[in-house]
Amino acid sequence: MINSLQIKLHKGQLDELKDEPASLLNFLNTIFEPLSANYEQLKYALEREFRPEGSPEVVSLNFDRIKFDQNTGQGSFRIVLDIDYAFGCEDLVTHKKNQTSEWTFIVDYKLLIINPYSSPFTDSRTTFDEF
Repeated sequence: MINSLQIKLHKGQLDELKDEPASLLNFLNTIFEPLSANYEQLKYALEREFRPEGSPEVVSLNFDRIKFDQNTGQGSFRIVLDIDYAFGCEDLVTHKKNQTSEWTFIVDYKLLIINPYSSPFTDSRTTFDEF
């Protein structure tokens, strides 16, 4: 399942976006600030991605492996997240830490939009704790 988002940016955010690890992390943390509408959209997309394993709730998420090419406006990042799965019939909650989701994105410099989308190969993803 592919999840995709469309996020409106402002010029100042693009001016800060550089092909440097600290800049990229700051950019993602800013546009996906916890409790913001963008964060909630991302959280919902992740919960849809992980739904086959139960009723998920994303508890925390962090970005890593961030890459960006300023010339093409294309990049990628990985989300490392903790999820709680609730199983209502059994009144049971399972905690899974360090689950991962791979995302790519395209920045449209003219329209000031970023389009992040998840990998179409989410079924083949791996997690830290599987090995």
